[in-house]
Amino acid sequence: MKKYFFVTLLFVSGLTSCSKKPDTPALSADTTTAPLQSEQIKITAEQFKNLNLSLGNFSETAISDEIKTTGVVEVLPENLAFISIPTTGFIKTIFANTTLPGQFVTKGMVLATVESIEFIQMQQDYFQAVAHSAFLEKELERQQTLNSEDIGIKKKLQQAEAEFNSNLALIKALEAKLKLLGINAATLKKGDISSIIKVTAPISGYVKAVHINTGKAITPNDVLFELINKDDLHIELKVLEKDAHKIQKGQKVLIDDKRLGENVMATVFVVAKVFDNETKAMTIHVHLDNHQQEQKLIPGMFVNAKVLTGTHMAKTLPESAILRKPEGNFIIELEKQNSKEVVFRIIPVKLGAIQGQHVEVHLSEGLSNSASIVTDKGHFLSDMGGTVED
Repeated sequence: MKKYFFVTLLFVSGLTSCSKKPDTPALSADTTTAPLQSEQIKITAEQFKNLNLSLGNFSETAISDEIKTTGVVEVLPENLAFISIPTTGFIKTIFANTTLPGQFVTKGMVLATVESIEFIQMQQDYFQAVAHSAFLEKELERQQTLNSEDIGIKKKLQQAEAEFNSNLALIKALEAKLKLLGINAATLKKGDISSIIKVTAPISGYVKAVHINTGKAITPNDVLFELINKDDLHIELKVLEKDAHKIQKGQKVLIDDKRLGENVMATVFVVAKVFDNETKAMTIHVHLDNHQQEQKLIPGMFVNAKVLTGTHMAKTLPESAILRKPEGNFIIELEKQNSKEVVFRIIPVKLGAIQGQHVEVHLSEGLSNSASIVTDKGHFLSDMGGTVED
């Protein structure tokens, strides 16, 4: 009796084990396998007519292989100017009509004036050096004449040559310093001395920032203005190390930013050869293909982008055909239909890339391209519930 009872227990335990269905994992955007079960929904022919569902088929679409990335708008170093002057002084005048942030200025335009005692002293030193140069030149000629007649002292000739050359070097140095301040030495030779230095724009561009006010004391280290030329803006993107081998010069890039307009395309023109040690990302630089769209860029602006690395053929459906639920993504297939009832099947899918209004669909089971898929209002069917198919 004990033996029969034990066998009976094993038989009952086996039946229980067979009838229990395995747990179905939830499908999320990151899952690689879809659930093994489908949900079936049955409605009447009248309900089907009232729902007025849209049906369609799979399409074979050329999907762009893309690498999603982010970046910022940058300006070439030569198109960004920090304006300062190589002397101390005080701000005398600021021309407000040309120095407001956002104002466009042309190269050579006067932005402000500076009063400087050092500037006055520099001009004085220059005049004294020029005046002394005439005396030293005559002294050198006199010593050369005496030396040629063997009545001069060679040491005095060498001294005259050294003083003349030293003074000449001083004149050249002062001329170079004055040139940095925008002063023509030829004008100074006429005896014109000025206490005013004109601060001019070194490039044509927009005023980015103003760091001064009237009467402010300045030094050579102070930045007075910042100018930016927007003629050659570009976008600097970061590509992760795992995708770096797919990047090549000349590839197209789709800029995903509504502020710039629709279908904003760019081209890779520089690919970095090293990775950033902290982010382990590689930098690439891209230019917008449309110059008018490029003018909408603002330095420092953050953008999203997709680098297009190739294409592949894929099975796609309209985005409206995708039924999105907390446990995953699904599509609804029209399985069979007669005069009394219509049967649908909710099938789990994994989504791929998006191309326009179509999305790539990966199925856990084979469906022909001619399968009838609900392309709109699928949520109405889902809310009506269904039964689980083994």
